[in-house]
Amino acid sequence: MRGLTRVACCLLVVLATAGCLTGAGVSNDAAKERALDAEEAYITDRFEDASCVESWSLISFVGIDEEATVVNRTADGVYVDVTHPLSYATDDEEADVATEATYLVTEDDVRRVSGTNLSPC
Repeated sequence: MRGLTRVACCLLVVLATAGCLTGAGVSNDAAKERALDAEEAYITDRFEDASCVESWSLISFVGIDEEATVVNRTADGVYVDVTHPLSYATDDEEADVATEATYLVTEDDVRRVSGTNLSPC
């Protein structure tokens, strides 16, 4: 009977923790960091060679903070909502804004599934 109880307890522990392991084994902290890094790369890609942009920065001068929140863990990976500040100046405007995006993070990939479309020019 003791052996059966041990097996039942082990099975219960496995089943209870199975939901924590979905998301392809990526921790919440790692998923958030990778999603923020990916959004930073997205912003950089849009602004780095934009001919109409005089200056830009990945920081906010009005207090907008970067944020990342795990919103779902599935068999496909970890879904993370991010907010990333940026500021920029063109001939016509100066802006201090933030992008918002959702990323799917797996062990091997980070994919932007939705978010703010940046087109400074």
